[in-house]
Amino acid sequence: MNKLKTIVICVTVLLVMIISFTFFEYILLKILGLQYDTMGSLLFFFVIYTFLEIPLSLITRAIPRALKSTGILKTSKGLVPIILNTGFTFILIKLIDTFMDSIAISWKGAMLFALITALTHWLLEEKSEEPPMADSEEFKRIEEKIISKK
Repeated sequence: MNKLKTIVICVTVLLVMIISFTFFEYILLKILGLQYDTMGSLLFFFVIYTFLEIPLSLITRAIPRALKSTGILKTSKGLVPIILNTGFTFILIKLIDTFMDSIAISWKGAMLFALITALTHWLLEEKSEEPPMADSEEFKRIEEKIISKK
């Protein structure tokens, strides 16, 4: 019973967070010129956007961290994450716009939305720790922990 209660609470908190972010994104997109035919098409747009944006967000976080760990970048918090996030979000919005006839947003509105969300993600990531360098002692300790668990 306690496991079920914990799962229900976690799912509820997660849904509230997703709905809150979606509402914020809806307001922002509406200000930037999002047009839709029906509430159903708007809901479908946000379902598609949310399910595709989550893996893209993971990728945009992973690429700069991997480049930092290998020494290609000095930091994983610079301009690269902003450019990646802006580009991926813009492409995602325009792809959904292209394939859904009942949704329309200008490329300028999509670009502004992508830039605003990228800057928001960047500000939220600013306090996260940098990944260790691939040749550092910390990286070797992490690698040893992973190998010892196998």
